[in-house]
Amino acid sequence: MKTWKVVVAEPGKKAEIREIPATYKALADLVGGPIEVTDPISDDTAVICNEVGKLIGLAPNRGMYSSDGKLHDVYFGTIVFIGARPDDEDFSSLTNMEAALYLMLYGDPEFSVSEEDPKNGR
Repeated sequence: MKTWKVVVAEPGKKAEIREIPATYKALADLVGGPIEVTDPISDDTAVICNEVGKLIGLAPNRGMYSSDGKLHDVYFGTIVFIGARPDDEDFSSLTNMEAALYLMLYGDPEFSVSEEDPKNGR
């Protein structure tokens, strides 16, 4: 079975590298619902989040910052960093360098999450 190497960041937890099945269902299962693809730092990668994470009250996770370092939005619920090469028809694994970069930039949680909150991860 084909897999993708991704970085997964759950609210209130350190991000980690995972190998997941190379399917949209696996991505939807990780984020707990319909996926939304956003473009972070690189043209070769994407961040997958729950499309309705804010609306359904998922826990805040990691911030999105402008080039001048100002917070302009927040991801809610689990997020997945994945390869998204412009020439590829589908997602792909992160390179070792990309995975290391996302662990460095987004490895530590930014917001505290209550353990009792059933929506804290997904």
